[in-house]
Amino acid sequence: MSTTEAQPPRWDPDEPASGGDILLALRFADRAARKAIGEELAGTGVHTGQEIVLAKLLHHGSLPVAQLAKVLDVEVPTATRATQRMEAAGLVRRLKNDADARKVSIELTEHGTEVAHTVARLHTQAGDRALQGITPEDRRLLRNLLWTITGNIEDLPG
Repeated sequence: MSTTEAQPPRWDPDEPASGGDILLALRFADRAARKAIGEELAGTGVHTGQEIVLAKLLHHGSLPVAQLAKVLDVEVPTATRATQRMEAAGLVRRLKNDADARKVSIELTEHGTEVAHTVARLHTQAGDRALQGITPEDRRLLRNLLWTITGNIEDLPG
């Protein structure tokens, strides 16, 4: 078989899909997506995971560390360590609160904003590669289904 021929699916597309099948497929898709993003980020100085911080700060602007941790769905010490590394790389800066010195906000530097825009383009490139052969209608459906799954999981108790 030549490399240009379509490979058969690794699953039987006509078989019913259980919730476990779907979550497992999502895990594998997540791993593949992280790998694709990591390959795109090579040479940018941005490490996998930091691109999400850049995206959140680009979208939200300056955020207190605790709020940044919340939107990233990580613990505050994890967000603090990540932003310290990014500050050392010149991507973000810390802003102390004049009213309460214990409160620190994080914002993108000018360089960080440029890198965030570059990373957004790299995400688009990786996504376009990942979605080759999928129609615009199926892309829209997939996006909507993934957000529905995310919402369902986030609404679970415990």
